Amino acid sequence: MEKIVLNKIIIEKNVVKYVFYVSENLKKYFTSYIFFIEYEEDISEVPISILSIPFVNCMAGLSWLSGAMLFVDEIDATYYESYKQLKSAYSELHNTQLKGVFVPSVIVRNEIKKTNEYLLLFGGGVDCHSSLLRNKQNINGLVNIYGWLKSEDETNNVDESDKQQTKEVADRFGIESYHARSNFASQFNSKEVDILCQKIQTSYWYGFLHPMAFLSISVPIAWVKGISNLMIASSFTKDRADVHCGSFITTDSEFRFAVNGSTLHDGFELNRQDKVKILADYQKQIGRPYLIQACSFNDHNCCECEKCFRTIIELIAENANPIDFGFNINDSVKQHWEKIINRDVGLWGVSKENYYYYYYARIRMKENYANIKDKEFVDWFLNFDFEKAKKEGLKRYYRQNFFSILKRKLHL
Repeated sequence: MEKIVLNKIIIEKNVVKYVFYVSENLKKYFTSYIFFIEYEEDISEVPISILSIPFVNCMAGLSWLSGAMLFVDEIDATYYESYKQLKSAYSELHNTQLKGVFVPSVIVRNEIKKTNEYLLLFGGGVDCHSSLLRNKQNINGLVNIYGWLKSEDETNNVDESDKQQTKEVADRFGIESYHARSNFASQFNSKEVDILCQKIQTSYWYGFLHPMAFLSISVPIAWVKGISNLMIASSFTKDRADVHCGSFITTDSEFRFAVNGSTLHDGFELNRQDKVKILADYQKQIGRPYLIQACSFNDHNCCECEKCFRTIIELIAENANPIDFGFNINDSVKQHWEKIINRDVGLWGVSKENYYYYYYARIRMKENYANIKDKEFVDWFLNFDFEKAKKEGLKRYYRQNFFSILKRKLHL
């Protein structure tokens, strides 16, 4: 049976390093055998059984998919029990029988004092902003985590921008901001590990790693600050039946630690348009810009990707000005997106978006039509055939890139 073994944990005030070993057949899934997390807080007094949680949670998916045994010296007792429930929840989510065995040498009972406060995982997008506005009276701090570093001394524009934006939002609401930086994502060879996920139609990052990492890396912060509750904003709504995303109400809610440590998966009852309305109403109430970061893995909203497009149409449906939320477009919104879609829509995954996201935006545009100022864009959007545009865009892409695509396939 394959093995993942945590050999030792090295603690250097605010940095924790996990030095681990994997058996020969698992080596292809890794780019590094040292997993590190750099916190802003001194975590040297956090129990080893608590500090082991991020390592186990990040390796859990690979253990389950490969059938490997996962060994650590110490683990928190409450988390150990929740691990079993997490495995069951992920098996049900992905409709597959996950394997693997978790073997801690010592199980330690830790207890964090029960509080009514939450640490909100914060990436700057629509989901976490709506959770902040809905629950701001109970949120003590925002936790932003970046996981794509390759070394401790690496600097990254996205990491620095996310940290700064999180602090600015926290300062606006008079709460704390916390930041952690790590190599939890880059330590995996995504090309190889994603092959394990093909049968369940997902990727390791999307289907397992990102919620498992974000929640577990937050635990030492919660321990140091004495806050027993974590909050993670829902990415999907109860109307979605096709989800292969690891962050779901049935999975996140099973994550527990230190007796009273719990997780709230917030906003599952809301669709994305509902959430955007919360942001739009708040911005109109305060009468000044309310900047969000909808564009993934970027230090600004690029205003060219599907995610930016999706957010902009939802804002316009609420008669909100996208510029007030950090979407800076020089042309009219219609002219801008006509050019982008003509160029890129063939590579967008518009089929699901058209049904799950654009669907609600269309409904809201129609019911709110009399109040919307940018009717030029609304009229264009409501009459645009995305499926037809995607087919034409794909044909155009293949024609324009025929020789480079052929060369790449021959190389592979």
